[in-house]
Amino acid sequence: MTEKKWLIIRCPACNMCFGNRSLSGRCPHCGQRVTDSAEVLGIAKSSSQLRIEVALANTPEDLRGALREKLSKNELLFDEQDTPSPNVLIEMIRRRSDETHSVGRITVNSVLADYHAEMEADGLMERAEQEGLVLRIADGRWQFLE
Repeated sequence: MTEKKWLIIRCPACNMCFGNRSLSGRCPHCGQRVTDSAEVLGIAKSSSQLRIEVALANTPEDLRGALREKLSKNELLFDEQDTPSPNVLIEMIRRRSDETHSVGRITVNSVLADYHAEMEADGLMERAEQEGLVLRIADGRWQFLE
């Protein structure tokens, strides 16, 4: 699996900084299209690092030192668990289904534990039911629709 990275980009139109995966798209501040000529200030390896770096880049230079100090003291506020989205979790559960394409609550809980997801098995599978991905075949047992 490749490492995700974020570019810290300065918009040439409004001079505000933001993060993006590539030099494409639009500035979230002014809507200007971003091109290859946009200034890349750096690369962040996580979204939490990106938030700090963008906040610092958009802060007046004389205040950056004080802000960096406060942010580093409160680093826990910016920590994140890299929990996959519910759709990714459902796909991981689908991969662990048996030959009849069904799973039980134990399997779902195992996947959630593997990815440190703080959600309940029934809640996630209820969402999958609402999206038409699974059918509840018994209490605590679901079958994937293919």
